[in-house]
Amino acid sequence: MKISKVNEYSYSYAEYQITDGNNELRCVCNSVPLPYGLEPKAGMPVKKVYAFSYVELFIQKETQSSADAIIKTEEFGFQYKIIGTVLDIKLSLIKVFDFVISLEYSYPNGIDGFEDGDKVLVIVDRFDCELNV
Repeated sequence: MKISKVNEYSYSYAEYQITDGNNELRCVCNSVPLPYGLEPKAGMPVKKVYAFSYVELFIQKETQSSADAIIKTEEFGFQYKIIGTVLDIKLSLIKVFDFVISLEYSYPNGIDGFEDGDKVLVIVDRFDCELNV
């Protein structure tokens, strides 16, 4: 995962398009300012992607579709619906295409009621990311 485009950057806020090589997500980056006076730019590696919701993260088992999907909703600026696979219930990780997404904000003790390999539909208010610098 890496930055494909810097949408906005200031000393305390950054917004990027990130890519897994084929797909893109818009995310907010709270790991700014970067160390050593670096500024974010296309090609910088993304260390971690976090799913964030303001109230409660929506997650349910997905039985109708086996294909991964990233759907940008029009309701809110950063909201997405994603279909992916539970990668690790104990670490609260899911995989959508080649994005590994942490649900640890909402599930700090693991994802109850699911098993590794389950297909899930998740609705997030925004994605946050941390750069690998």
